[in-house]
Amino acid sequence: MVQLLETEEQQEALRYFIEKLPQLKEAMESVEEKIAVVQHVINDKQSLEALFTEFEEKTAPFRLTTEHIEALATLIQLLPTLVQWLQKAEEFISFATSVINDRESMAYAIEGAKDIVPIEKGLNILKETNERFQRERDSSHVSLLRMYRLLKHPLIQDGVKYIETLLDVASKHK
Repeated sequence: MVQLLETEEQQEALRYFIEKLPQLKEAMESVEEKIAVVQHVINDKQSLEALFTEFEEKTAPFRLTTEHIEALATLIQLLPTLVQWLQKAEEFISFATSVINDRESMAYAIEGAKDIVPIEKGLNILKETNERFQRERDSSHVSLLRMYRLLKHPLIQDGVKYIETLLDVASKHK
């Protein structure tokens, strides 16, 4: 042991260790304090129970159940159909917008519709719809689920089927 201490390298290491002893002592005291706090918390069952209860309450809305997973799987399976319907709805909206913005087309459509649909009733429906839309304007976003529900509406389905038939007939006559 004495021979080891006689080497310069060992003496330098020992000198360095002695110089760092106050810092090492402070670090050890800090670690001891932290360990004491952790031991106290572990021993305090009420604190632990409150901590875990709070954690469970905060994470409860994010728990996935088998119902969530099944619904997600169903939604994923329905996405191709939903995309097709949304594309058709987009085509219909584009077509309707073009017709509405073209005064000649609108005049022609109104003249043709007079024979089929009572215009007064249609105009009253449109007027009431516009008034109600302005009164109850909804600023929420339109979700895919909301679009899917809207596509299930019989009027939308009939309209989309009509537009689909119209497009088929128009493509045959091209």
